[in-house]
Amino acid sequence: DYPPADEVPDTNHPQVQAWLKEIDLSNVPNLPISNGGVIITHQAPKCDPPTVIKPDQGSWTCQKFTAKDDVIFCPNVGEWGLTYDDGPSESTPKLLANLSELNIKATFFVIGSHVINNPQILKSAYDSGHNIAVHTWSHPALTSLPNETIVAELKWTMKAIKEVIGVTPLYMRPPYGDTDNRVRAIAHAVGLKTVIWTLNFDSNDWGLTSNPPTQTDDSVLNTFDSWMKNFTTMGNGFISLEHDFAPKTVDVAIQIINKAAKVPNLKIMTVPQC
Repeated sequence: DYPPADEVPDTNHPQVQAWLKEIDLSNVPNLPISNGGVIITHQAPKCDPPTVIKPDQGSWTCQKFTAKDDVIFCPNVGEWGLTYDDGPSESTPKLLANLSELNIKATFFVIGSHVINNPQILKSAYDSGHNIAVHTWSHPALTSLPNETIVAELKWTMKAIKEVIGVTPLYMRPPYGDTDNRVRAIAHAVGLKTVIWTLNFDSNDWGLTSNPPTQTDDSVLNTFDSWMKNFTTMGNGFISLEHDFAPKTVDVAIQIINKAAKVPNLKIMTVPQC
């Protein structure tokens, strides 16, 4: 009895109402909902004017604010938290096969409705030793949603994952990195830790699939090369952002990981390991 795929869930659903009775939202700060409360789906949010955003909003999108509990990098130099968003898709098994060959484990931030459509692929990822985490039910900009709808987005995805792999996820990544202190508090209330990615470690690989494309394989690989130039001089490790939702993004992800496997002093791991 899941919500329709890729649609923001209805909070009047009896299951959502039951969750809302169980979850304590009393510590969630009363901060403005972004975009005037008009829900943003399938595109990155634009920032509200400074008059709307409160100094204590803690917005990642507009203030690049990260909270002390946000996971944004691995602690030690040379550690790479490898992550893929928006799956599982029909392209994911090809990536899984490649990761298995190299004995590399990653964190997959999955969309709830894609889990329902591709349960065997998710189970295969989990059974291969990968870490499974939440990327919402329908990929909205979470700061544009009311509290109850955020609960529904997260809890439906947690339920879908638990049904497939038998384990409740502990981590979530907000689509577009779009979080603030209100969204963080709701994630915390449902038992999820917020993960973003390290600044300048976004592959922008989704641009391979945009119309017209804003990236090429070469431009994405150049971005990866810049990571490899910089990681040894940083004071900590890093967490990257790639996607496994389309053949093009998976093909370039495989090229990246094949190159990365040959880089000395690089330790590739899941987010919980780092």
